[in-house]
Amino acid sequence: MDYNDLSKDSLAIILLCSNLALDYKVDNIKPFTAIEYSKFAKIILNSPIKRPGNLFQLSKDEIKSNLLISDMEAERVLKLLEKSGQLSFQLNELSNIGIDVVTRADSRYPKILKEKLKEKCPPVLYCCGDLSILQDNLIGVVGSRNIDVDGLEFTKKIACKIVSEGFSLVSGGAKGVDSIAQDGVLDNGGRVVSFIADSLITRIKKKEIRQALVNKKLLIISATNPKSGFTVYSAMDRNKYIYCLSKSTIVISSDYNKGGTWAGATENLKNKWVTLIVRNDEMVPKGNIELIKKGGIEIASNNFDIPFIDLIENKNKFEEYYYEGDLLSLVNINVNNETNNTENKESNQICEKENIKYKRNQDITNFDVYYLIIDKIREALINGLSLDEFRELFNVNKKQATEWLNRAIEDEKIKKLSNPVRYITK
Repeated sequence: MDYNDLSKDSLAIILLCSNLALDYKVDNIKPFTAIEYSKFAKIILNSPIKRPGNLFQLSKDEIKSNLLISDMEAERVLKLLEKSGQLSFQLNELSNIGIDVVTRADSRYPKILKEKLKEKCPPVLYCCGDLSILQDNLIGVVGSRNIDVDGLEFTKKIACKIVSEGFSLVSGGAKGVDSIAQDGVLDNGGRVVSFIADSLITRIKKKEIRQALVNKKLLIISATNPKSGFTVYSAMDRNKYIYCLSKSTIVISSDYNKGGTWAGATENLKNKWVTLIVRNDEMVPKGNIELIKKGGIEIASNNFDIPFIDLIENKNKFEEYYYEGDLLSLVNINVNNETNNTENKESNQICEKENIKYKRNQDITNFDVYYLIIDKIREALINGLSLDEFRELFNVNKKQATEWLNRAIEDEKIKKLSNPVRYITK
């Protein structure tokens, strides 16, 4: 779909929420994040303007007075909308290589993302392939890039099971578990949704990918500019899209308390998006065991023949998992319980690894979480993030995010860049 085929609403959303038309060497403006745009869309709906497409042709003063926003915000909106000429060129270029752009105003946008993610659903999606695959019953498969032989063989068996039971796959398209599952499903005649975190343009140039696209067996989706390379933020951000598009997602291998697989699985448990199924055979990583304790439904060699539909409908255990949802529960700290059992002591080893000293009887308000997450902050900032991106990734308010970032700068763990303002690991 090229520029002329898009509705005014979709064009406005793309201009406001993507960097397709921006040149950061000269454009000192930032597109709206998903949460920012959700708030802005409500303002539009409750104003005389009603629809984003009606913003075109309005002056800055008209935008300001109709939406009751600040002069600075009106200027931002106007500057983003003025990039329509450059956007036309970019969209037609993408269309010529088979990449489609779908917005939240488009009837083709996956409704399940709106329903489950609400204000966090991505305003713009970039797609290549058969969009009808999104209507299939999808099973998610996730796991570490570095996979052992047992995990590899289990992933191949899962791929066959997905196809034989009439499901399609949704995964992240990365090396390791993702690509093994994808290849297994395609080799068995199944269909795949691959939600990637790197360059869509680069991905579709691969011969085997092109063939699957032509055969209408593969749909590749990204929530970031198709020209953008891999970032940690994009990889962690897309985890929730895989879960929300699926009927259920299977964890093949997960590290404990670190990494994207663990983060995605615990985020799913917290939000109760879908039933979490976790591999549990001999020699599985500790992360798998801990996810089962939190409410994951185990799948192993001795119950592999149970149909997915039965595993998905096994809600009892899934609904009873223990998850506080705050930062302390994410690192499994119990600062008030003097009589922890062996199992709890084992789960608290993360504190020892971070060399954190604390007193069991200390009041929780004196506990400094910053020292527990500084390594995760540095990992997330390898390729740089804006304040809003950082805040969304760590699910904290602006004040807390700013405090952590400033402390990390003082500790010389990260540094602050300008034009545009971003924070990056030092």
